[in-house]
Amino acid sequence: MSAHTRNGTRTAADVVNSIHFVVHENDIDRLWQAQQAIDLLALLDTDQPSPITLDHIAAVAAYVAEDLRHVLGNAHRADQLPAVDLADTL
Repeated sequence: MSAHTRNGTRTAADVVNSIHFVVHENDIDRLWQAQQAIDLLALLDTDQPSPITLDHIAAVAAYVAEDLRHVLGNAHRADQLPAVDLADTL
């Protein structure tokens, strides 16, 4: 448990003070989509014949990696937010 807890729960101020990076709402959607793509890959049964090839899996992995690069590139330190609207940077 964090040192910022009181009786095992965190206060709203504790949560806000612990934020290190800010991610744009559109990037949250990208993270959800990447997570769903990985979940679908995890469901593949590698012991059974399938029309899905390693090339298909590699394409999904490349898609997820590219989206993660964009999300991380758009993230800003909470104490150094840009003066421009983040929506303009998308």
